[in-house]
Amino acid sequence: MGRKRRPENAWMPRWVERYKRGYRIKRRGHPTHHLAGPDASRAEVWAAYERWEEGQRGQQFTVSDLIDLYFASPQYTKHLKPSTQEDYRRYSKRVRAVFGEMEPDAITSPIVQMFMDARGAEHPTAANRERTFLGLVMRWGKARGFVTVEDPTAAVRPFRESRGGRYVEDWEYEAFWDWLGRRGHVMHQCAAEIAYLCAARQQDVLALTRRQVTDEGVLITQAKTGKSQIKLWTDRLREAVNLALSANTEAPVQTEYVIRTRTGGPYTRTGFNAIWQREQRAALAAGVIRERFRFHDLKIKAASDFDGDVQRFTGHKTRSMAERYNRTPDRVVSLDKARRK
Repeated sequence: MGRKRRPENAWMPRWVERYKRGYRIKRRGHPTHHLAGPDASRAEVWAAYERWEEGQRGQQFTVSDLIDLYFASPQYTKHLKPSTQEDYRRYSKRVRAVFGEMEPDAITSPIVQMFMDARGAEHPTAANRERTFLGLVMRWGKARGFVTVEDPTAAVRPFRESRGGRYVEDWEYEAFWDWLGRRGHVMHQCAAEIAYLCAARQQDVLALTRRQVTDEGVLITQAKTGKSQIKLWTDRLREAVNLALSANTEAPVQTEYVIRTRTGGPYTRTGFNAIWQREQRAALAAGVIRERFRFHDLKIKAASDFDGDVQRFTGHKTRSMAERYNRTPDRVVSLDKARRK
C-alpha cells in the first residue's frame, strides 16, 4: 500500500507528483514521464495525464526497454571501456531475442535456468556471458526503480569453463609470421611480435602509441587491470617496434599509433581480427600451419616460454591467474628412495 497523499495533492491522478519542472508520472519499474509545467492548472494536468494513459494502453515496459535505458546511461557510456561496451552489445543480442518482450519483473530464476540449459548445451561460455549481462542490467534497473524483483540470475550457477586457447609451437608461430609478411600484413607481424615478446593483450597492443615507446622500453598499461609495465628493450622487441614505425609512412594521415592501418589510423579489434582470421584460414588451407590459433594464444605462448617470475612478467594480479596462461609442465624431482631389502 502506498503512502497517503497530502491533502493539497489529493486531486492529482495516480502516480503523479510535483517536481522542480512541474508535474510528472513516477511509478516503480517504469521510466519517469514529464506531464506538464509548474504553471499548469489542475484541468491541464488531468488532460495531460489522460493523453498519456491513452498512449499507454496496450504497451508494457520490457527487458528491451531496460537494456536501451542502460545503454544510454553514464554507467555504460562513460564508465566502460569501448571494448567492454562492444562485448555488452554483442551479449545483448541473445538476451533481447530470448527475454526482450518480457517484463523485467516476470523473469524468474527457473526461466533463466531454462535459458542456460538450452543455450549452454552447445555454447556454455556464451551462455555464461549472457547470464552475467542479464544480471547486470537487472541489478542496474532495480537500483533505479525499473525492476522490483531480486536479480533472478543470482540463483543460477554458471557453467564450469575449461581453460581456453592453446600453446603455439615455435615452428607454427614462425611459419605464420612469415606467411603474414609474404601476404603484405606487416602490421599484423609487428603486433604479433609485440604481443608475444611482452605477453600483452591485443587491445593493449592496438592502443600502443609513440609516446609509450621510451628510452628504456615499451610502456604498456593494461586496460583490463590498469597495471603499467615498462617492457625493457631486447633486440627482437626493438626490431618489431621499428618495423611498425617505418611501415605505412606513405599514408595521407599519420596518427600517433604504433600499429596502424593502410590509411594511417588505428585498427579496431573487429577489423584487425577479420584479417587475422582470414589469413589463418588461408595458411591452414595452404598447409603452412596444421591448426588455427588465436591472437590471444600468443600470450599463452609468452607465459609458457618465459623463464622466471611469470606473474611479474604478465602483470597479473594473482599468481593463480598467471599460471592459467603457463602451459609448460612443471619439472619436479621424482621420489628417490631405496627399495627395502
